[in-house]
Amino acid sequence: MSFKTLLTHIDPSENSALDDSFATPFMLAEAHSASLSALVFPIEMEAADTNSGSRTPASEEESTIHQLRIAAERRGINCTIKGRSSFAYGCGEIFADHLRVSDLGIFTQHANRGIGQRILLSSAIFDTGRPVLIVPHGKPLLAPPSRVLVAWDSTPAAVRAVHGALPLIRNAKETLVVSITDDKELRHGQSGIEMAHLLARHGAKARFSAVQREHRSVLEAILATAEDNQADLVVLGAVRHSPLHSIIFGSATQEMMDRGVRAATLVSA
Repeated sequence: MSFKTLLTHIDPSENSALDDSFATPFMLAEAHSASLSALVFPIEMEAADTNSGSRTPASEEESTIHQLRIAAERRGINCTIKGRSSFAYGCGEIFADHLRVSDLGIFTQHANRGIGQRILLSSAIFDTGRPVLIVPHGKPLLAPPSRVLVAWDSTPAAVRAVHGALPLIRNAKETLVVSITDDKELRHGQSGIEMAHLLARHGAKARFSAVQREHRSVLEAILATAEDNQADLVVLGAVRHSPLHSIIFGSATQEMMDRGVRAATLVSA
């Protein structure tokens, strides 16, 4: 398995961050000899309505498309660029439609996260069956990840996230499979140790580590372990819980959506 078609979203209102938005999709397209599709349209209405000088949302979109086309041609990347074709559909539905026929979605967080970003990410993660790579604002991946942390809890979402990340895991220098041992019971035969063995059979350099949650949230325990091991990619299964479940038991997915990510994170539901 390898990535053949990548999809990304570029927000023309993020003028100061366009280079960061281009960086990760371009790097992965080059690393995997993949085609790149880029959707260019604003997702926050406040950003679309508040423009500097006399520039309009349409002119910003045209300028961004031009910059993206020139940058892709300069690097020899096969890049198809599309604007928002219809305002009859929401930004999440548009991105999800294209992601269903792509191998990987790539989304760079905005400096000011709003409801539009949340809607787009929610649709991409939960309505497509495809993995989504979320890149933190100002921290693009400039090279394929060398150290990967897999958050393993034996759920179907974690299985799909690992499968979606295999093209990156295989080429990493090290993959650490982590289970939060005091969070939930793992059934025999579905432990993180066996997942590390499976990844090794796929050619990965994988090992397992059990981590105590202690007084942290599950996500904080995962991110702290990633930072301690200098992981530049976190692989995480996303589960949509009911609001009541999230309030009572907590939810790593909900916390990630609310707070954003601190490191590049590949998620799948």
